[in-house]
Formats: sequence, structure tokens, C-alpha cells
Amino acid sequence: MSPQAIAAYWHTLGDPLVAYAPQALAHLGLAPATQDLLATVGLPRDTAPYLSFDDSLKRVSTTYNLPSAFAQFVQLGTDGLGNPIVLNTSLNAYVEWLDHDDRFATHYINCSLQAFMASLVAYRRFIEDLLATRGEDAYLDADFTNEQLTILQQHLTEADAQALAEDGFWRLEISTLLTNRAEFQQ
Repeated sequence: MSPQAIAAYWHTLGDPLVAYAPQALAHLGLAPATQDLLATVGLPRDTAPYLSFDDSLKRVSTTYNLPSAFAQFVQLGTDGLGNPIVLNTSLNAYVEWLDHDDRFATHYINCSLQAFMASLVAYRRFIEDLLATRGEDAYLDADFTNEQLTILQQHLTEADAQALAEDGFWRLEISTLLTNRAEFQQ
């Protein structure tokens, strides 16, 4: 999914995107393509699955007063539990989440910012499909078909072949969806 298509999608929903000033990105050690995406497209302020993104980018080592080994992580935002969502500047800007309950252990989300942005769109479209076909409480009630879940998984994999990697964010999200569905079907 191109950056233009990603931006157009969010704009059609009326969701504001958080874009970053190029001068604020220059000192973070990000690749030019990543800087360009953050400056020209940006990220939605809040989106499923319970993610929120900040207007300023800071190193995790500064924000959480962590050792310099954490200086490679630039925080984009947080998940619903307050775990930082970060760009790992030492791994070509992989998007990862850091588990603050496990000494900020790293967990894979996506191989690039663009793949992450495409994955967010895929997840949002999954929710839109649920609401349109299964009713307004479908997402909260984990009311989805196997086919709908398969389509989500295909879109996540198209965005990033490793998106559903073991212990990765998207795999855990799929697992949560399935667990919730099993509980609601009882």
C-alpha cells in the first residue's frame, strides 16, 4: 500500500493524522524514507487496536530514564497497556513494542514504518467490515467469521511477510481476537 493510499484512507475517515516537522526528525537517525513518511503522511492520533501516537518523537532512554542501550528506540506512541511503540533505529527502523513490565523487552510489530501504517489500515478495515456485516457491537463482542479473520491475516502478511511472527504484536492481536471470540460464544 503506497503512502498516498494510506494518507487518503485516513482522510476519507476524517481521522486526523499526526505529522512531524522535518527538523524534529533530523536528529533521530532515521532513514530518509522513514522521515518522509512521518513528515508527509504521519500516524492517526488514536486507532485500533488501542494504539495512540504522540505529537513529538523522543528516545525511550530519555522518556523512561533508561540506560543508553535504549537510545536506539524512538517512541511513536503507546499501546492500550502503556507499552511504548517504537522505531528501532539500529534495525532499519523496525517498528517494535517494548514491554514495560518485562524490563522493556522488545517485540516485533513490522519491518518498516510503511508496513506498520499499511497494517493499521488493514486492521481498521477489518473492524469496518465487522461493523458493516455483523453489527455495531461486533468488534467489542469479537463477532467475526473465520473468513473475515483470514482476510485480515492475508492483508497483514501482504504488508509484512513477518507480521504474524511468533511473539509479534499482530500474532498476539489475532490470538486475543480468537480468545475473545471463544469467550463470547460460550
